[in-house]
Amino acid sequence: MDPLRATKVLRRAGTRLVQTPHSTPRLPRSHPLSSAAMRPRRLGPLLLLAACGDPSDTPTTASAGITSVTAPSSTGAATSDSATSEPTPTTSAGSATAATDATTDAPSGDSSEGDASGTSTTGTSEPASGTSATDTSGDTAASDATTTTTGEGMSTTTAGDGTTAEPCPIGQDGCPCGQSDICDPGLECQAGLCGPPAPPVCGDGDVEGGEQCDDGNKTPGDGCENDCTPTPAPATDPCGFPSDGVWLEIDYSSAFTSTNPDWTYSPTPGWGEADWAPQGESWPEVWDIYQNVEVEDDQIGRVAIVDGNGALQIMFGIGGLTYDYATVCVQGRSYSVGSSVTFTVQNQLNKCGATGTMANDWSIHSTGVDLETCIVDNNEFQGLRIFASGGSGALSLMRLRFTLHGAVY
Repeated sequence: MDPLRATKVLRRAGTRLVQTPHSTPRLPRSHPLSSAAMRPRRLGPLLLLAACGDPSDTPTTASAGITSVTAPSSTGAATSDSATSEPTPTTSAGSATAATDATTDAPSGDSSEGDASGTSTTGTSEPASGTSATDTSGDTAASDATTTTTGEGMSTTTAGDGTTAEPCPIGQDGCPCGQSDICDPGLECQAGLCGPPAPPVCGDGDVEGGEQCDDGNKTPGDGCENDCTPTPAPATDPCGFPSDGVWLEIDYSSAFTSTNPDWTYSPTPGWGEADWAPQGESWPEVWDIYQNVEVEDDQIGRVAIVDGNGALQIMFGIGGLTYDYATVCVQGRSYSVGSSVTFTVQNQLNKCGATGTMANDWSIHSTGVDLETCIVDNNEFQGLRIFASGGSGALSLMRLRFTLHGAVY
C-alpha cells in the first residue's frame, strides 16, 4: 500500500502516527499492527523444559498463544517425573510442541515482551497402555475356603470371598469330618468328607459288600472266581454222585502227616468250614485212631497207608442241618500189588456204614459208598471212620469226599 494512503487511513481511524525525518510514518510499538508486536514472543520459562520431555508421551502443542496439553492417565504405575511439567516448543510456524509426563494442567507461559494472559492448558486423561484391569464384578470364583467346626456339632464353610455356606451337620453325607468325628451309619470319613464306603475290591482277601468269597487272588477255578463268587461245583463228584448238597474233602497228595491233610469245602453260602466243626472245636479234624497211619509216596502219588491195624476218623458236627442221604467217594488204590482191597466207611456214633472195593493196579481208582441215612441229623459230634476190612488189607488213600445230599440248614 502507498505510505501516504496508509497514513490517511490510519488518521481516519484516530491512530497517532510517528514520523521521523526521511522515513515512512510508523505505528507505535504498542499498536497491534506494529512490526515489534508482530515479532515472535519469547515463551520464557515455558520453553525451558524442552530437554526434559519424554518423546514417547502424548505431545503438547502451543500455538497462537494457546497451549494444549494431552496427558496420559495416572492409572497404573506411578511416574517418577514431577506431577507438573512444561511443554517443549518447536519454532515451526510460531508453534511449540513438547512431550510431557504431566498428570495435571501445565501453567501458562510467561513472555518478557508481551502478556501471556489468555493462554490456557487443557489436560486430557486417557487409559495408559499396560494398565492392569481390576475385576470388581464379584463373578470371580474363590479358590480358597475355610471349614469351621462349631460347638454344636455343625461345620460351616467360609469361601475366599467371605461368604459363609449353610451349616453342615457333622456325620451327614457330604459334610466335613475329622479323625475324631463319626459319620452316620453306612458312611465313612474319606478325604475329609463323610460319604458312602468305597466299593469292595475283589481279590484283596476281604469279603465285603456283595462278595460271596475273596481268596486274595483272581485265579478262576480255585474255589473263588475272579468275580468273588464261589467256583461252581461240577455236576457230579469223581465217583458219579451228584454235587447237590454240602460236602467236605480231605486230600493227602501234598500232606506230611495223617492228621494234616488239605481240606476243601463245598461252595455253599452259609455252610463252610466252621459249620462242620464238632462240638467244642473251631473246625473239623482227622484223628489217627491207633497212631500208626503213615503218609508215603506211592506209585500213584502221595497217600496215607491205612492197613488192617490202622484207621482214620473225620470228626464233625452238623448242628442245625438235615439232609436226604449221605455218600462217600474214596480215591486211591490197593496198596498190595497182588490183590484188591476192601474198606469200610461208617459213622462211629451208631456204627452205621457201608463197604467198597478198590483195585491194585497203578492208577487212581474212585469208589463210591452210599451211607443212606447213617449220619444223624442235627447232631454236633459224630465221627466218620475208614479202615481196611478185607482183601489185601491195606488201602492207599489219596482223597475222600463226604457229601450230605439235599441238605437244609
